[in-house]
Amino acid sequence: MAFRPKHRKLFGNQPSASDMDTRGDVSAADAIYNVKSFGAEGDGEADDWRALQDAVDFIYDNPGGGALFFPPGLYRISQPLEVPERDAEHTVSWLGQSPKTTVIAPSEPMPYLVRMRGGDGKIEGIKFRGTDPMNGYAQHAKVCMLATDIRNKVFSNTAFVWGAVHGLQITGKGNNNLCVFDRLCQFSQNGTVLKGTGARGEADTVVFAEFNPQMNDVHVGAYLKFGSGKGSVYHIDAVSSESITVSPDLEIPLQQGMEYAIHIGCGLQTDRGSDNNVYGIYDCHFVGNAGAGLMVRGLYGHHIQGGNFDSNGIAGIHIGSGMINTTPAYSNTLTHSYFESNGYANVILDYPSGLTILEPLLAEPVDGTAGRSTRSLHCAAITSIMTPPASLIMGGITAMRQKRIAANLIQWKERRRRRSTGQTAQRGPLSLSCRLHRSIHSRKSSRFLSKTAAGSRCI
Repeated sequence: MAFRPKHRKLFGNQPSASDMDTRGDVSAADAIYNVKSFGAEGDGEADDWRALQDAVDFIYDNPGGGALFFPPGLYRISQPLEVPERDAEHTVSWLGQSPKTTVIAPSEPMPYLVRMRGGDGKIEGIKFRGTDPMNGYAQHAKVCMLATDIRNKVFSNTAFVWGAVHGLQITGKGNNNLCVFDRLCQFSQNGTVLKGTGARGEADTVVFAEFNPQMNDVHVGAYLKFGSGKGSVYHIDAVSSESITVSPDLEIPLQQGMEYAIHIGCGLQTDRGSDNNVYGIYDCHFVGNAGAGLMVRGLYGHHIQGGNFDSNGIAGIHIGSGMINTTPAYSNTLTHSYFESNGYANVILDYPSGLTILEPLLAEPVDGTAGRSTRSLHCAAITSIMTPPASLIMGGITAMRQKRIAANLIQWKERRRRRSTGQTAQRGPLSLSCRLHRSIHSRKSSRFLSKTAAGSRCI
């Protein structure tokens, strides 16, 4: 029997003109369907799963497609929302007023909050939260959104937070081309860090005494860390009930009683799907994730511009992921991005064929750079988890340029301090717009980081 909405007009409760103004190119003429017309409450108490699933099924079966509008509210669901697989695809968007006011959260444990499928359309103004605010913020959802075959999808001003493993995971299945993330998308506080002392390991195998990796969401692609500095982080390439296999081989044996940490999960993980994966990531925030803020596996055409990568447990960006997928990641660009307080390195490169870096602002990782660091310049070194070379990031920097880097960073930090305290910033000898333009790269060129003999690097 066909679904019948509670109201005769599905879009009788369209968002106001002021609401529409916050959502870019979406106009009032579009077919917008209010999820409350399907029975959703959004009051933080009702189980809205059935109503929201009915809305999803309806719009993906609708020949004209359209947009689902989520008015401000907390929509708690007891089961994952599943976008159906359809032979005939229609453009569908999910629209909320703001990730601050429109939240979808789990009320029960589940593998993922939303399973997204289908190309075109946009996701905007919604927070997908892995914890339940009404139940002590229990971390119920392992992944906030699991996405497959989402070519030409735009994510704008959307948040993926507090997933037990990942915020957004784009799987290797299907065609995931030409996706865009813009307007301050947030990938924050995703993943888990497990610590212990009951393990021993040598070469590429670590065996646990009273810990079951499989039962604790340890997965291929997570990180093992023990010790500090160079050679303290390893990829997890295989998992069993009693042990893990890592790469590269352990530099020193892991002895019983030594503390180790397993960093599980990333803010945004993109797996290799087709041979033409191009992602644009503009002015997004990757903050406080357990592993990497952004994990890129064997893809090409990632263009990252602006945004910040801050306080991620292992790295701001990881391109490659060890022996899991040795297909080179190439033709990636990183422009005007800010890195601060990441755990092991700012950027990890495994088997890169080319990375263009323009005017990054790099603060030294918390644990010291994996490789030879330049503490006086507050920069990070380039190295690799796979086989760490000793070379320094931007190895051709002259002494004069090093002084400029240090001076510009000091000026930038002073301006930020003054703004935060309400003081008027004093203009220094170099303008803020050229703080790194004059120091790291020339005005007319970009630097391609060449592949080292060892095969990979880290920033």
